[in-house]
Amino acid sequence: MKFRLCSMAVVVAASTFAASGAAVAAHDTNPSDKVGNYAYDLTAVQASSVPNAAAEGSTRITSLPNGKVRVQVDAWGLAPGLPHAMHLHGVDGPATDMACPGPAADSDGDGFVSVPEGAPFYGGILASLTTTGDTTAASALALDRFAVADADGHLEYSRTFRNDSALANADTVQVVVHGIDVNGSGGYDLAGAGEAPLVPGSGIPFEATMPVLCGGVAN
Repeated sequence: MKFRLCSMAVVVAASTFAASGAAVAAHDTNPSDKVGNYAYDLTAVQASSVPNAAAEGSTRITSLPNGKVRVQVDAWGLAPGLPHAMHLHGVDGPATDMACPGPAADSDGDGFVSVPEGAPFYGGILASLTTTGDTTAASALALDRFAVADADGHLEYSRTFRNDSALANADTVQVVVHGIDVNGSGGYDLAGAGEAPLVPGSGIPFEATMPVLCGGVAN
């Protein structure tokens, strides 16, 4: 089942994703003054007790001299056959190194790390890593335009696009991959973990928005 965030939900999500706090870390070495190339590992966000949440991967972000940015993601252990929302998270403006949340970020004690609980660590959405079309926060949950994991839970993504926020913050962003089929039903549904706390009353399954992987310069 596919879900697309309505315009009102996007507004709510944008306010929810407001960043707070930062972690300082050394930046990767930029190979030239024209091309920035940054490689990060992606590690699991949720506790090991969360079913079907054990995943891993890697990402590479390249800022190009033509004003575009190229993002590559290679991940495995994801919910097979399902689309996975992916974003570049951070703080648009002065260089700020953010961080990734871990199981301890579960402040409400429900057993899951949600988007609102993760946002203080990795910041707001700077770019949506869609396969086609818009790459802004407005496409945060346009699941029909995100990469789909294969039957083995492996996902490969590569796209070069123009997004000023992504380009300006390529060396400080966090890559976040979402989507966990908690109950193993083969789809994102309300039976798995209920409704997404991101937008109460939206009917969007928590499974579709749940962060599964995160990685970036501060990690």
